[in-house]
Amino acid sequence: MCNRAHKNACRGGNMGFNDQIRTATWADEKKIAALVGLAFAADPAVRWLLPDPYDYLKSNETYVRLSSGPAFDNSSAFIIGSMCGAALWLPPGIAVDRSPLAEFNKQTIDPALLDDHAASKKKCCTYRPVEPHWYLTLIAVDPAKRGRGYGAALMSHALEIVDRDKRSAYLESTNAANLSLYKRFGFELLAEVRIGQSPARYPMLREPR
Repeated sequence: MCNRAHKNACRGGNMGFNDQIRTATWADEKKIAALVGLAFAADPAVRWLLPDPYDYLKSNETYVRLSSGPAFDNSSAFIIGSMCGAALWLPPGIAVDRSPLAEFNKQTIDPALLDDHAASKKKCCTYRPVEPHWYLTLIAVDPAKRGRGYGAALMSHALEIVDRDKRSAYLESTNAANLSLYKRFGFELLAEVRIGQSPARYPMLREPR
């Protein structure tokens, strides 16, 4: 999966972790939702939308199901270790039903923020590939276990599948602090999207290898 420039970084990201990564199922959904709640608790965009701690934590299980449910159905959700981290991908040609997610946002997000959020997401969609591609909906590492290579190992594992498929990969980061990790694995920053008062979103694309 690695070109010469990224060979060492990719090897380092997955070294010693292959036997710790497994495919997640629907039985893992609630635990992954709890992990996402921990991992995104200080995310600029997420907490701008959901500043109340109770509302934020309560929303995660529903959000994971609505935004990433097809990953469980298509064996493209991965867990590393004992819920140390997880990554949820949508394979080419697989999409979520946007209507339930839009309704969930309407019921969950402050109406004063909803328009800017929707406009930000719509603008990011203009950067998303038209051709079939892999889409990283969520990647999360337990904050107590960051810095140990779990996120890099999850990326490396999934991108091996992406590269066997000869497809591009797309993601939208909501935290500038994570851009360096994605760039290590060949993702190119396409834009910094800011609409109204919404924090920046960062659409990123990795060309087929």
